[in-house]
Amino acid sequence: MTRTVNEELSLDATRVRRMMSGLEYLQKMMAGEMPPTPMSQLINFRLVEVSEGRAVLSIEPDERYYNGLGISHGGLAATVLDSALGCAINSMMPAGKIFTTLEMKINYVRPIRHETGEMRCEASVIHVGARVATAEGRIVDREGKLYAHATATCMLFRE
Repeated sequence: MTRTVNEELSLDATRVRRMMSGLEYLQKMMAGEMPPTPMSQLINFRLVEVSEGRAVLSIEPDERYYNGLGISHGGLAATVLDSALGCAINSMMPAGKIFTTLEMKINYVRPIRHETGEMRCEASVIHVGARVATAEGRIVDREGKLYAHATATCMLFRE
């Protein structure tokens, strides 16, 4: 399988993001007015819901994410959680303010397999201060069964 990532469009989107709020940017991305991020193109997840302090990503796991044990590598859940947690925090950022993950704690509850089907990663902001924000998230299947959950701390700054 070949996957193409359009990095040029994504770099332009990064510049544009700094001129609008995080929520505006994410809403434009969901509407197809901004390109998806290179990571979301690579891993094949998509933003399906966003509001102030909340974001939901969707992913359908398949065998390309498997480790040597025949289950999805923990890095898949970590990447999707980090992205959803970041989107939730980004939805609270004014124009010109950005962030980066300082710390993330993940609990893996059960293995993710191709047969699991479409999954949602739901993230919500816990706290936003002047320099630090925290969020929590969960990966669940269609029936709401939990597969992994995490919390993140992000450092906020202006470029």
